[in-house]
Amino acid sequence: GFFQSYAVEVELKDASNATCLYGFWMMRFLITYESNNGDYKTTTLNLSSSVTHNGSVCGNDTQAALVAVQFGEGHSWSINITKNNETYQGDFITLTYNTNDTAVFPDAKRKGPVTVLVKDPLHPVQLNTVFVCHNSYFIEAENITQIFWNVTVEAFVQNGTVSKK
Repeated sequence: GFFQSYAVEVELKDASNATCLYGFWMMRFLITYESNNGDYKTTTLNLSSSVTHNGSVCGNDTQAALVAVQFGEGHSWSINITKNNETYQGDFITLTYNTNDTAVFPDAKRKGPVTVLVKDPLHPVQLNTVFVCHNSYFIEAENITQIFWNVTVEAFVQNGTVSKK
């Protein structure tokens, strides 16, 4: 079936206005929740047309980078990315979805924000190298499946220029 989905694009700049982190990706979430009558239902949470990335930070040798996106009616997603010698790697992914969003959760028994934390399963990437994955990949945790595709990310960008490698 057809579904509406929007991309996330984040370009963070450091104090000298040089690009320090770049990301472009698509994502959506399948969430199973309990309805008012005790049944369990699965819904799809897609990004909305207005995605912000407030609270995102570049990171450095001692501080993790953070990509934090907010969308829809109180939903947010973030990943912290750590640097280790010659590589960078996603560490933890946090999804907060808000069951008060009745368009997505029309009859949720539990109301309010729900947060799920999961370890990023991907391998380290060499510094000065862009991570690219066009295929879909899935991360499952608790009652959520996170689906990502068309991913292009480089953290800890060197000299302000996203790598061609």
